[in-house]
Amino acid sequence: MLGRRQLREKVMQAIYAYNSQGSDSDVRIIEKNMMKGIDQIYDLYLYLLNTILILKDIALEKIEIGKTKNFPTQEDLHPNMKFVENKVFHILSINNELNDYVSKNKQISWDIYDSYPNNIYKSLIKSDLYVDYMKSEIHSLDEDKAFITQFFVNFIADNEGLHDWFEEQHINWVDDIHIANTMVYNTIQSFTTKSGENIKLFKVYKDEEDQKFAQDLFRLTVKHQSQNKEFIGQMAENWELDRIAAVDLIILEMAITEFKHFPSIPTKVTINEYIELAKNYSTEKSRIFVNGILDKALRKLTDSNQVNKFGRGLFEK
Repeated sequence: MLGRRQLREKVMQAIYAYNSQGSDSDVRIIEKNMMKGIDQIYDLYLYLLNTILILKDIALEKIEIGKTKNFPTQEDLHPNMKFVENKVFHILSINNELNDYVSKNKQISWDIYDSYPNNIYKSLIKSDLYVDYMKSEIHSLDEDKAFITQFFVNFIADNEGLHDWFEEQHINWVDDIHIANTMVYNTIQSFTTKSGENIKLFKVYKDEEDQKFAQDLFRLTVKHQSQNKEFIGQMAENWELDRIAAVDLIILEMAITEFKHFPSIPTKVTINEYIELAKNYSTEKSRIFVNGILDKALRKLTDSNQVNKFGRGLFEK
């Protein structure tokens, strides 16, 4: 699922898109696209789970082809079934949520003859990871989880060709692949011997409050953009607004919005989160700049009683 930091990233990207369109921007369309893009991370997450699962079907197909050869070898007739009997495959294959969703959304499923999963399978079976796993006489869920996790990380999570394919399906997915990868990893790690057909998969939002947080942060930042820009200009005494990088300005606007309009979020959390955003999306100098402006802005807003925090430990100067 997305954490608050990742939701802030999505809001920042949406505001950047809103600003880039200038007078032609329709805030309602931008917000709708933002929320739709967040929801579609769930589709990407299930697509990746299906990418794992289809490899079992490809392997079974290869086994059946081997058995029907004119002159099958002993290995063809008595294949090592360890890979196809991996317990993670079984847990995924019986999962009601995955099966129900895919049956209604065929576009996130694979065919056993599709090139991308077949290329992944060919690379996998040549790897030391696969060879060592197939030689092992251990048959436990822990070993199966470790193997699937490692093969996912090595052959799927960072597969550039697969990333290109996903980007062709949805342009936003190339930015969201790291989120969906984490969801897949955590899903596999969560499996136990008691995991049955009704085990719940991860959701995009932790709860409705997080969904509302993303909507409110976008709406309030856009609503108070002019006012916040003027205030930032006052805080950045030696800087003209047009000299501040567009991303840095959005980060500052969002943080000030949180200071003033999100009473349950501690000010220290807000500062730390937006410093991290600046570090990830801008330069080291930007991180220092954002930190300095936010410290100064918080003092100014506090002195003028514009920061209202409710609850113990939520406010720090």
